[in-house]
Amino acid sequence: MKAPGLALLLLALCAQADDGWGTLFTSPAERGGRSQASVAGGANERFDGEVRGPHGVSRWVDGEWRSSPPAGLRPGQRRVDGKVREVYDTDAR
Repeated sequence: MKAPGLALLLLALCAQADDGWGTLFTSPAERGGRSQASVAGGANERFDGEVRGPHGVSRWVDGEWRSSPPAGLRPGQRRVDGKVREVYDTDAR
Protein backbone atom coordinates (compact mmCIF):
# COMPACT_ATOMS: atom_id res chain seq x y z
CA MET A 1 0.00 0.00 0.00
CA LYS A 2 2.83 2.40 0.79
CA ALA A 3 4.83 1.71 -2.36
CA PRO A 4 2.14 2.75 -4.91
CA GLY A 5 1.35 5.87 -2.89
CA LEU A 6 5.02 6.78 -2.67
CA ALA A 7 5.48 6.14 -6.40
CA LEU A 8 2.54 8.41 -7.23
CA LEU A 9 3.91 11.13 -4.95
CA LEU A 10 7.35 10.98 -6.58
CA LEU A 11 5.80 10.97 -10.03
CA ALA A 12 3.74 14.06 -9.20
CA LEU A 13 6.80 15.89 -7.83
CA CYS A 14 8.89 15.07 -10.91
CA ALA A 15 6.25 15.97 -13.49
CA GLN A 16 6.51 19.59 -14.59
CA ALA A 17 4.49 21.19 -17.36
CA ASP A 18 5.53 24.26 -19.32
CA ASP A 19 2.59 26.62 -19.06
CA GLY A 20 4.16 29.29 -21.28
CA TRP A 21 4.22 31.96 -18.56
CA GLY A 22 8.01 32.17 -18.44
CA THR A 23 9.72 33.71 -15.44
CA LEU A 24 7.84 35.78 -12.92
CA PHE A 25 10.68 38.20 -12.18
CA THR A 26 12.96 39.89 -14.67
CA SER A 27 16.70 39.58 -14.50
CA PRO A 28 18.85 42.49 -13.26
CA ALA A 29 20.00 43.10 -16.84
CA GLU A 30 16.40 43.38 -18.09
CA ARG A 31 15.50 45.74 -15.23
CA GLY A 32 18.56 47.87 -16.00
CA GLY A 33 17.61 48.08 -19.67
CA ARG A 34 14.06 49.11 -18.81
CA SER A 35 15.18 51.87 -16.47
CA GLN A 36 17.66 53.15 -19.06
CA ALA A 37 14.89 53.26 -21.66
CA SER A 38 12.57 55.17 -19.35
CA VAL A 39 15.33 57.66 -18.51
CA ALA A 40 16.13 58.09 -22.19
CA GLY A 41 12.49 58.87 -23.00
CA GLY A 42 12.20 61.32 -20.13
CA ALA A 43 8.72 62.58 -21.06
CA ASN A 44 6.64 59.67 -19.75
CA GLU A 45 6.52 58.91 -16.03
CA ARG A 46 4.08 57.05 -13.76
CA PHE A 47 3.94 57.73 -10.00
CA ASP A 48 2.69 54.37 -8.71
CA GLY A 49 2.46 55.30 -5.04
CA GLU A 50 4.15 55.84 -1.72
CA VAL A 51 4.20 54.17 1.67
CA ARG A 52 4.90 56.10 4.87
CA GLY A 53 6.32 54.11 7.74
CA PRO A 54 8.51 54.46 10.81
CA HIS A 55 11.64 54.31 8.66
CA GLY A 56 10.62 57.03 6.24
CA VAL A 57 8.79 57.24 2.95
CA SER A 58 9.15 54.74 0.10
CA ARG A 59 8.01 55.81 -3.35
CA TRP A 60 7.54 53.83 -6.56
CA VAL A 61 7.90 55.51 -9.94
CA ASP A 62 7.49 53.38 -13.09
CA GLY A 63 7.56 50.26 -10.92
CA GLU A 64 10.91 51.10 -9.32
CA TRP A 65 11.74 52.38 -5.84
CA ARG A 66 12.87 56.01 -5.53
CA SER A 67 13.64 58.18 -2.54
CA SER A 68 12.28 61.38 -4.10
CA PRO A 69 8.91 61.93 -5.80
CA PRO A 70 8.67 63.01 -9.43
CA ALA A 71 8.14 66.75 -9.80
CA GLY A 72 4.53 67.78 -10.36
CA LEU A 73 2.95 64.33 -9.90
CA ARG A 74 0.80 62.95 -7.08
CA PRO A 75 0.44 59.21 -6.40
CA GLY A 76 -1.66 57.60 -9.11
CA GLN A 77 -0.90 60.21 -11.76
CA ARG A 78 1.27 59.84 -14.84
CA ARG A 79 2.95 62.20 -17.27
CA VAL A 80 2.41 61.43 -20.96
CA ASP A 81 4.11 63.66 -23.53
CA GLY A 82 4.54 66.36 -20.89
CA LYS A 83 0.88 66.37 -19.79
CA VAL A 84 -0.26 65.16 -16.35
CA ARG A 85 -2.99 62.54 -16.55
CA GLU A 86 -5.11 60.88 -13.89
CA VAL A 87 -5.63 57.12 -13.66
CA TYR A 88 -9.00 57.31 -15.41
CA ASP A 89 -7.72 59.46 -18.34
CA THR A 90 -6.82 57.75 -21.58
CA ASP A 91 -3.51 58.45 -23.34
CA ALA A 92 -5.11 58.95 -26.77
CA ARG A 93 -6.20 62.58 -26.96
